[in-house]
Amino acid sequence: MRIEIINRYQAKTCVIGKFQVYEGEELVWSAFALQEDKAGYERGQDLRLPAGEYRLRRHPGSRFEKRLREITGDKRAEMICVYNDLVPYDRYILIHWGNTDRDTQGCILLGKTKANDNESIGSSVAACREFYTLLSGANLEDIILTIRDEV
Repeated sequence: MRIEIINRYQAKTCVIGKFQVYEGEELVWSAFALQEDKAGYERGQDLRLPAGEYRLRRHPGSRFEKRLREITGDKRAEMICVYNDLVPYDRYILIHWGNTDRDTQGCILLGKTKANDNESIGSSVAACREFYTLLSGANLEDIILTIRDEV
């Protein structure tokens, strides 16, 4: 399994991209991903992840965990954290729900729809439910997330 984010829509406050999950070469799930408008590696700056390859790891004890368990119906569900050698795990870049850049704090938001002005995404909880259900039994060590910029 592999995941790709292709950043395509630059707005004033965010970037929206296609979030695609592949099993081999087959696209098995897709949504929109909303991230901060500016990319960077610095901590505490609410920056999106720069283009590159990232690993995934579960993040137990996140403040989002209780809501994730309600959304998925899985009492053991844990948030997913995105990291690599330049973006450490303890920067806590999570994949979660939200609609605008105010909800990101540097994280990746998922949504099923995109606003025409490219400033927000919708049906975010539903998108997260589907994504976390898809990855519920997956070995995250085997998954690479690749981010590419087309903006």
